[in-house]
Amino acid sequence: MTTPSAHSNRCSGVLAVMAIALVWSWPAAVGASSSNDEASLTYFKDVKSILRMNCETCHRPVGQNQGGISAPMSLQTYEEVRPWAKAIARAVESKAMPPWFATSHTKGHFYGERVLDQAQIETVLAWVQSGAKAGNPDDAPELPPFAEEASDGWTLGKPDLVATFDEPYFVADDIEDLNISFEVTLTEEQLPKDRWFQGVEFRVGGRDVHHMCASAYAPGEKRSFSVKGAFASNGIGCIALGAEPTMLPEGFAQLLQKGSRISFSMHYNKEAGPGTGFTDQSKLAFYFTDAPPKHKAVYDAVGNTSFEIPPQEERWRVGAAKTFEQDTYLIAMWPHAHLRAVAAKYELFYPDGRSELLLDVPEYDQEWQTTYRYKELKLLPAGSRIEASMWFENTPKRGAERGFDPDRAIVFGPDTRDEMMLGFINWAPVASHEAAPEAAPSDTRLD
Repeated sequence: MTTPSAHSNRCSGVLAVMAIALVWSWPAAVGASSSNDEASLTYFKDVKSILRMNCETCHRPVGQNQGGISAPMSLQTYEEVRPWAKAIARAVESKAMPPWFATSHTKGHFYGERVLDQAQIETVLAWVQSGAKAGNPDDAPELPPFAEEASDGWTLGKPDLVATFDEPYFVADDIEDLNISFEVTLTEEQLPKDRWFQGVEFRVGGRDVHHMCASAYAPGEKRSFSVKGAFASNGIGCIALGAEPTMLPEGFAQLLQKGSRISFSMHYNKEAGPGTGFTDQSKLAFYFTDAPPKHKAVYDAVGNTSFEIPPQEERWRVGAAKTFEQDTYLIAMWPHAHLRAVAAKYELFYPDGRSELLLDVPEYDQEWQTTYRYKELKLLPAGSRIEASMWFENTPKRGAERGFDPDRAIVFGPDTRDEMMLGFINWAPVASHEAAPEAAPSDTRLD
C-alpha cells in the first residue's frame, strides 16, 4: 500500500514505472502507417522542437520549478530520447503526457498549457514508427535557453530579493506529518525601501515538503492566520507539487514594505523511520517592478473550513463562494486539496444571470497542483460570484491507493490525512480611475 508520506517519491516513480512498462507493451504499429514522408522524419528536424517546448521543461537535470516535482529521466538529447521513444509515443498518443488536467473548453486560455495538437502527436508517432532516426544535427531549429540555465535554477529568472529561514531546519526521523511556521524580518540591506513585487517564486529546500505558503506583515502588524479572508490582506502565495511560480501581468503588483516580516508556513510529509530525516531551508524569491502599479493584486482563497466528509463516501461535494463588490480582474486559479480530492471546478455567475464555466479539472490529483493563469484576464463585473467546488472520494479503494482510513469522517485540517478545500485565486480590483471594459459574452452556460 502506498502511504501519503511517500508522495514525493510516487510522482517520479509513477512516471518511471509507466514509461518502462510502455517500452515493453508498445505495439509494433501506433496510429500511423509508414509512408515516404514518414520515413523522412528525424529527431533533429521534426521532433526535437516538439519535445523542447512540451517535455524538456521538466525532463532535464534542472527542470522548471514546479513545487518539488522532478522528472525521472532527462530527454534533452537524442541519446537520452532514443531508449524511451516507444514509451514517449504511447504516452503522447494516450495524452497521459504532457500532464495537463483542465478540460478542453479552456484550451488557449492559460499560460503554460501542456497540450500537444493532433499534428504534433502524429509527428511523434510517425517518427517512432519509422525507426526513430536521429537525422542531421544541423537540421535542428535554434532554440533559446531555458531561464533556469542562466539564473541558478530560478524559473522566473534572476530574482531581486531572496528570503529564507535564518537557520536550516532539520525534520527529524520520527516525523511523519508536521506543520510549522518560521518568521524572518527583512533587513534594511535586503529591502531599504518599500517595493512593489510583480512576481514570486517559491523553491522548496527539502525532498518532502508537502506545501509552503508565505505572508508578509508590515512593521508592527500582528501575525494572524485564517484560511478564509486572511490572504486578502497579507498573503504572498503558496506552492505544492505541480504548482508553478507566478509572474503578474504588466501593471499589476503587490506591496512589500520596508521592515516587513515574512512568515513561512511549512508542511512536511514523509515516512517516519531511521534515516528519513532531512534538512530544509526553503526560499522565496521576489521580482520587483520600478513603476507603481495600476492594479493592486491580491492572493486570496475561495475556501471552506467547516465541511465533513462521511466515511465510505464515493463522491462528496464541498463548495465555497466569493462575491466581488466592484469590477475585478481574475488573474489565476489554483485548486488545493489532499488525498481524497478527485475533481475541482470554478464557476462564474454574472449579476445579470449569465453563468460561465471558468475551470474544470475532472481528474484532480494533489501531486500535480497546476496553476491556471489567464493569458487574457477575465473581467468580473461588480456583483459577480465565483463558486469553487471540489469532490472527494473516501472509499476503501482510494484509501488503499493513497494510504488513509476510509472509515473515518474527515474534516478540514492541516495534516495530509485531513482534508482541505481551497480554491486559491489571484485577483485585482479595476482601478477607480479606469473605465472597466465590457465583460465578454459567456460562451458556456451552466445547467
